[in-house]
Amino acid sequence: MTPSFGARRWPTLLLLAGCVGLALPAFWSPPAALAIALGVLAGAVAIAAPRGAARLLCVAVALGAVGLAWGGLRMDDLGRSSLRHRVGESASARLVVTSPGRPWGRSTRVFADLVRFGSDHLRERVLAELPDERAPPRGAIVEIVRARLRAPRGPETGFDERAWLTRRGISVVARVDGMRVVGRRGGIGGVADRLRAHVEHALSLGVSGERRALLRGIVLGDDGDLGPALRDDFRASGLAHLTAVSGQNVAIVALGLTALSWLVAVGRLGAQVVAVAGILGYALAVGWEPSVARATVAGTVACVAVLGSRRSDGWHALVLGAVLLLAWRPTIALDPGFQLSFAAVAAILVTVPRVQAVAAGYPPIARPVVWAAVALACSVATAPIVWLHFGYVAVWSVPANVAAEPAMPLVLGLALTGAILEPVLPEATTALSWLAGEAAAWIAACARLFARLPQVEAHAGAVVGALVVGGLAVWWVSRLPPHRRRQVSVTSVAVAIVLALAVVVTQRSPRWVAPSGLRVTFLDVGQGDAVLLEAPGAAVLVDEGPPEARVDRLLRDRGITSLSALVLTHPQRDHVGGAADVIRSLAVERVLEPGLAVTSEDRDRALSVARERGSPVSVVRAGDEFTLGRLRLRVLWPSSPGRADEDPNENAIVMLASFGRVDVLLTADA
Repeated sequence: MTPSFGARRWPTLLLLAGCVGLALPAFWSPPAALAIALGVLAGAVAIAAPRGAARLLCVAVALGAVGLAWGGLRMDDLGRSSLRHRVGESASARLVVTSPGRPWGRSTRVFADLVRFGSDHLRERVLAELPDERAPPRGAIVEIVRARLRAPRGPETGFDERAWLTRRGISVVARVDGMRVVGRRGGIGGVADRLRAHVEHALSLGVSGERRALLRGIVLGDDGDLGPALRDDFRASGLAHLTAVSGQNVAIVALGLTALSWLVAVGRLGAQVVAVAGILGYALAVGWEPSVARATVAGTVACVAVLGSRRSDGWHALVLGAVLLLAWRPTIALDPGFQLSFAAVAAILVTVPRVQAVAAGYPPIARPVVWAAVALACSVATAPIVWLHFGYVAVWSVPANVAAEPAMPLVLGLALTGAILEPVLPEATTALSWLAGEAAAWIAACARLFARLPQVEAHAGAVVGALVVGGLAVWWVSRLPPHRRRQVSVTSVAVAIVLALAVVVTQRSPRWVAPSGLRVTFLDVGQGDAVLLEAPGAAVLVDEGPPEARVDRLLRDRGITSLSALVLTHPQRDHVGGAADVIRSLAVERVLEPGLAVTSEDRDRALSVARERGSPVSVVRAGDEFTLGRLRLRVLWPSSPGRADEDPNENAIVMLASFGRVDVLLTADA
């Protein structure tokens, strides 16, 4: 007799109950006494209940309550901060860098452990903003001349820095002035740092420029050196997950090492030991990201199952990874990377066995169809999460992944093999890194190609409607007789593909249409301003919103490739944060700015890029006038640069744009 689902899956179901309990405190945290009482009650009922579904349910509730209590305790522990009450203070400090540096305006940001602030010795995770110079390597111990603590910014700036850092257990940001590397950390962290440095060195031997940046992104998950345009292309094409280390990377490493071990005949025990060592070493080198941690747990469980001559259970390994991650940090349940990783793997576990069963009787040439089915399943499973967090859906994700995915084993295999050989055969490492760079260039070419195809804007109603219709269709097909189910499924997929292609093809790429009069467009940048003025012979952008609004992309999507003038009304992030990207991406004839005594990183970065691109910068004052085509600009304010301690809103540019008898008053935040 075939065992029931509950009989076969009860360990996984119990783990899932604990997982739900651990995740709940990230959304709602009840009193600890309530969770403990619920757990005790459910445990007592489970002991008294007869064997069967009732006892299983009571045990699941008890484990969920235990998870809820533990998650609440961890949330309280993560919420404690000895630095939160010292926001605004400045002191000498010492920190240990725990992540690669990422550029942010005119500074570089790294995650770090602050081990001393003034005379106080502590250990608290912070986000450090370093001066505009090369960041210290991961693992460096840095002595700080002066560190000023500030609270993370809220959503009013256009980017909710506070929520982003809370998910990582960080309460303060440390602005650093003057630093000196005084040593390197030891222990397991030091081992991880040396592994990463070795891999980075091996990757740099045979490639440079964009290819080296691609290898760092694909192999180590560090896409900080990729240009903003290429990062946008990866996102628009649905390939962004390839530049963030995921379970796929860990699986390729494990399978490659297992195959190599079998070739050299080290036996089953040796092969699994090598695979586990490779998985752990790779995880140490790239960092303990949610997807990497999950895949590390799953890979280790699979290797242990092979040694025990037992079949590994993907669902059990998936849920076990979630339990370990949530027990460590419950707030990770809010992290998009955590949600996307688990949704994609769940889709694979559901899809792969069924697709393989259907494809078993077909020749190997049909293998791309299997890849497409798996890519489609992952895209459908992750689309709602991507849309909820980032507000878009990559419509070309499936064909882009089918085209790019075959290069992933080549990139990882060649790059990591080169890293292994580097100490004894550096010449071979150079050749392998070059080959890996060429394979990475193919992935970048796929991203650029599919990002340039017509895109379909995904509105909230369309996404929800598509999910509802899709769910109803799957339910209806599942109720059909087996002999009709395959016919209807194939026909439905074919019709869906034809309809999708028809929608995409009929969506023409945005093309710029010359205005016959004055056209004023208020670009949607969330919190902030970006106003596009167009008239015959003129296109002026007044303010550029925050960086994450990507105003340069909004302009390119409208077909605009050049601007007569770019106006920086005042140096605040929600008004000029995107200016540097606009100047870098479009042809800007001139930049107008008020030259205030108070400045900002975003304003300085924009002016620096303008100088690099040869766009002249003019400081404007009340009374200045500019005629651009048939558009006239008159500056009404400010009359002076103001003082460095003044609110820049008080001296923001106020401008009157006139076209014939039509006037538009633009006041920024004045």
